[in-house]
Amino acid sequence: MDEKRVDAGELFELSVYSELPENDSIRLLRLNHGAGTDGLHGQLIVCELSGAPPYEALSYVWGDGAANGHLKCDGKDLPITRNLITALCRLRLISMDRLLWIDQLCINQNNLRERGSQVNMMRSIFKSAKTVLVWLGLDHEQEAEHAKSLITAIIPLVSEDGEDDGIEKMMHFPTDKSLIEHGLPPRDHPEWDALVHLTRLPYFKRVWVIQEVSVASKVLMLWGETEFDMLWFRSAISWASRNNCAFSTDVESAEDSKPGLDAAPFMVVNRPSGSLLQLLERTEACQASDPRDKVYALLGLVDTHLSEVIPLPEADYTRPLVRVYCDTTRYIISFTQSLEVLCYNVHPARSEEALPSWMPRFDQGIIDPWRLYGEHEACGSTIATVRETDDEQHLLLEGVRIDEVDCAEIVLMEDEPPDTMSEAWKLALDRLGDSRSVNSLFKDFIFVMTGGTMIDDLSAPILASDTLLFEFIDYQISRLLQALKKLSTKHSTKCLKVMLEMAETAASMLHTIDGVSGIHYKQFLSRQRQEIVYQLAQYHPNVASTMNEELANRLENLWIDNDWRRFSISFANAGEFRRFFITKKQSMGIGPRAMKSGDIICVLFGGRTPFVLRPRPNSDHYVFIGECYIHGWMHGEAIEKWEQGKLQNEYFTLD
Repeated sequence: MDEKRVDAGELFELSVYSELPENDSIRLLRLNHGAGTDGLHGQLIVCELSGAPPYEALSYVWGDGAANGHLKCDGKDLPITRNLITALCRLRLISMDRLLWIDQLCINQNNLRERGSQVNMMRSIFKSAKTVLVWLGLDHEQEAEHAKSLITAIIPLVSEDGEDDGIEKMMHFPTDKSLIEHGLPPRDHPEWDALVHLTRLPYFKRVWVIQEVSVASKVLMLWGETEFDMLWFRSAISWASRNNCAFSTDVESAEDSKPGLDAAPFMVVNRPSGSLLQLLERTEACQASDPRDKVYALLGLVDTHLSEVIPLPEADYTRPLVRVYCDTTRYIISFTQSLEVLCYNVHPARSEEALPSWMPRFDQGIIDPWRLYGEHEACGSTIATVRETDDEQHLLLEGVRIDEVDCAEIVLMEDEPPDTMSEAWKLALDRLGDSRSVNSLFKDFIFVMTGGTMIDDLSAPILASDTLLFEFIDYQISRLLQALKKLSTKHSTKCLKVMLEMAETAASMLHTIDGVSGIHYKQFLSRQRQEIVYQLAQYHPNVASTMNEELANRLENLWIDNDWRRFSISFANAGEFRRFFITKKQSMGIGPRAMKSGDIICVLFGGRTPFVLRPRPNSDHYVFIGECYIHGWMHGEAIEKWEQGKLQNEYFTLD
């Protein structure tokens, strides 16, 4: 076939399109029959969706957007992308025509108004199709039959009630013995590689396919010449995930390892639904060539009973990206009466960009906000309200100002060693140690390092400070043991001493917490842990020269508890690449990397965490920097003071 390369922007200049007569009108492609090297021919027919003849809808990936061939449509050449050429050649029947809906051909892509209108109908178009055909691409490595064979072998292990005939649970890919006992091929069989490669095909990364597959009544997957039912694929990969087949096949050594199943298909096959914000969270890793489609592709998945409360935005490709994302953010705030969506805007110090600072970049990925790791309620019972402004790129919000940032010098976990937590503790002692007892300051400091939460309980803040101290002791001991083995090149004596002093401070506080009985103490600090703390204290005066590898190994053998991992994970979730800061009113917190001295801390109505704002010079407007954790202000304290008349409400214009 002759290839004619056409730029994406010129894709449909050779137009065969006339204006669609009705709001619910669609076009269908009648793909003419043919075989082999016959050219691709077809006709476009116009009909109302409600009265359309039976048709199939194609779900596929456009590719790089370049047209490498053409379809002779109604006597004219329509340039089409390479991947669509291969799909049409695969779908074309030998002896009869086939009726298809294909976005690239059935929508006039140069007519932005029509494009938006048809996208708003996408859910109905795919739901009305008798079959949705998923084109995964050519099977270059001849793996499709291997993957299908493995899927077929897994299906008998899947029970309708969800109680699988499962493999013994292990935190690695199952052994050959376990696989063979369940009628599956061994680990090194090509079928496992084929299934892995299937899950890594570009199709599963595309955000649009989630809706296209989710609403369909029947889905047939085609990979090269092989085809299989989406229901089988969904069941097989779900079973594989539940039985550790999504793990690496490495059991004994990294040299043996193979990659596990990619996570991308799980979003496609599991039919996600929920609010628009929930869908944006879940599809964060999905891709779209047009960044506006990160929103538009999800509109048809929003729970219908939710969209009835406040009408959803509609797809409109005449609107620029900034307008789409600003309108989406305002909609989410109005719908949720919360500023939760702003917590996903991690400010990357992009003040040089002509973009609203408060606008989340849904196309660039989002970082989990702290509200996911605890039930913070800084705003009390207040709700967020979207107020009218004279500029659509401004956001006007009500709230109270609580403090100003005095110093924000340390970025946590940025470059270790040195140990950034130890550096932050030294700064806290230097700035706040004269006005507070060490124990009181230290307890608050540890809460700050975890954002007030622990990973083992995602729904509630830590209230038992003794538990937090025990976990911290474990964490510090593990860090010390790691540091001791790299003492000569990685850690200074001074750094080790600070780490040790922090562990000792936590240990000493265990005896001072109200209500901790001897029995309760032993539940958390075994003889082994007491021995470690004792040994550390013995060698504290000369830690660098005395704590040699032999002692480190001895302590490591004594230390048998793994609770330190919970503190480590909580610290990483809350603090990674965020700044430790101290305010002018001597509060501690952690906040966005972009924050700096002079920024203000506010509790905005409807915001479950406080926010960092930066006053613009010679203006009453502010730059939105991001959410923060500030100890003592996370549970409605600011709102209580406002209701008592001790703080004044203000209106903050963000731009």
